[in-house]
Amino acid sequence: MKQRINFSDREVFVQLEDKAIDGVLDYDSFPPEEYKYFSRLAKLGYMNRHKGWSAEICQEKQEKLLNDYSEDKANANEAYALCRQLNDNRIRAEQTVTAIYKANSKKEVLEKALQAIELLIHEPGFVYRINKKMED
Repeated sequence: MKQRINFSDREVFVQLEDKAIDGVLDYDSFPPEEYKYFSRLAKLGYMNRHKGWSAEICQEKQEKLLNDYSEDKANANEAYALCRQLNDNRIRAEQTVTAIYKANSKKEVLEKALQAIELLIHEPGFVYRINKKMED
């Protein structure tokens, strides 16, 4: 079993960067954002060693790659959080549907159904707005 790499550990990350630049890092099993960054970093190291790119140019490009990696990571984390929230809402909606079957009155059924819809369409305030509309 492969050991999980802690990419948030700065010391480990720097060691991985050095290995990638030297062309000795196996990043095939890395998550997408890390794979993209380290593969580009390995190419940068190759260009330095074999194409004569200066250390200054490589350093500048590495900083750009690191900024791109940070953006990619932030976007991935945001997408993960959104997916998790949507999944949590779906689970809560399923629990609300179960509560509909156990409801004792038509009003309670309607309230639970509106809550389930609010969770499924991910629209906070839906129940409140529909209740206001029904009062008019």
